[in-house]
Amino acid sequence: MKRIGCDGIGAARTVLGLAALSSLLLLASGYRQAHADASPACDPADPNQVRLQVSVSGMRSTAGNVTITIYPDEPDHFLDGAYKLARQIVPVVLPVTQACFAFTAPGYYAVALFHDENGNGHFDTTLLGVPAEGYGFSNNPTLYLGPPDLSKVRVALHAGDNPVAIKMKYY
Repeated sequence: MKRIGCDGIGAARTVLGLAALSSLLLLASGYRQAHADASPACDPADPNQVRLQVSVSGMRSTAGNVTITIYPDEPDHFLDGAYKLARQIVPVVLPVTQACFAFTAPGYYAVALFHDENGNGHFDTTLLGVPAEGYGFSNNPTLYLGPPDLSKVRVALHAGDNPVAIKMKYY
């Protein structure tokens, strides 16, 4: 695990921010599920289908799965697992893990994901609330003190293919 070189106040803010991020991603992980969650199959032959093609790189191992969750463009419901639109739990494939989500309407959506290395269905943290597993968001925002705002991670989807590349981050 990396150490943070900060003064006491900076370290406290960093730990509190990471704890907030961990709590929200843990809430987002919600429950364990073996397959896709309420998303029709991607059909490249359908020109009207809205397909979100998520590519995840930067995993540090092939252990476990990547849990990918899609959220609506609603700030009050971002990272609240009760309001997710779809979720897939996919095995890690190096160098890039991929998943496709199909939606009926164009619009703005947000992607949050984590590398469930131990396969327990949860986003694990240390005793200090620091992420113990990798995580990522659409648009790969820089995180400071906690999770990003929805405005930083929302992506516009149109009919057809919509590729989104996410780099897994580890603390």
